[in-house]
Amino acid sequence: MRLRWLVGLAALVSVLAVAGSVYAQAGPGDDDETLYAQCRKALQEQAEKYRNVKNVVTDLGCEGPEGTLVDPKLWLPATPIGSAPTQTITAGHEGCVTGPGRPVVDTTLISVSATAGAGEAILYQYQRLDGGETINTSGSQVLEFSPGDLAPGGSYRWRAGVDVPEEEDLNPAAFGNPNDKQAWSSWCEFAVSADAIDYRGLGDVSLEALNELNLRPDRNYTINLTSQQQHLLLKGTNSGRSSSRMTLTGPRWTDLLLQLSDSAVLADEADEESDEVDPSAPDGTAYRTLVDAISVKLGGPHHPKFS
Repeated sequence: MRLRWLVGLAALVSVLAVAGSVYAQAGPGDDDETLYAQCRKALQEQAEKYRNVKNVVTDLGCEGPEGTLVDPKLWLPATPIGSAPTQTITAGHEGCVTGPGRPVVDTTLISVSATAGAGEAILYQYQRLDGGETINTSGSQVLEFSPGDLAPGGSYRWRAGVDVPEEEDLNPAAFGNPNDKQAWSSWCEFAVSADAIDYRGLGDVSLEALNELNLRPDRNYTINLTSQQQHLLLKGTNSGRSSSRMTLTGPRWTDLLLQLSDSAVLADEADEESDEVDPSAPDGTAYRTLVDAISVKLGGPHHPKFS
């Protein structure tokens, strides 16, 4: 529901639906306080009437002969504000620290948290200290930074806010923008070590699979392949090319090994369903053997499970 306000000596409600417009006159007011009460009543009635109706926009205006504007906060009910979150924790560091003493973490995969009151939903915001977009997130009591959210060498600040949906539902006509509905904690700062692993190049590759192979997303790895291994790699993946000496990033090698594992499963299924034996088609064992061989060449386990 979108609300727009004009202020004067009479309350006017406009309900804009798909079929057209409907107007309801709330009546003139003898003084400002009477007018404000009428405006609040009209707004509340329309908000309740169209609370669950789709494609409806409610406009409320108080129009006067002079067209003078009065701050909506003078007559619209204020949105209830809860207590600010407490017990802020940044990667294990309790409390908020700003300035040169801000904690320095050695990984971008950290979490921050705060404590809200019973029945209160918690929201988070974070941004780089050197400027940039403010990121909003909600739905969890703990903010866990995912691969790519933070950069090595970067400094950030975050804060937690509280929303009180139960009270908001009781007063759907309350005035205010989204930030007015939240009581925010202080900004808490932290910095990421410059030599932390950079996960921004991970892409769609599973972090668990990358870690199982003991690879880093920000490094290149070179291995040697036999002609037979090159042939299987081309046949079972989208590598597009192969050579006796190949250099790829950690995420790219992980992606190719995951593709080979999928090809092994498909080859086994095709072999079970086929009535004829095709000696030219590699079976699942060949693909799995190649996965094991490449994993070892990269410094990973002999039989990765990609769990």
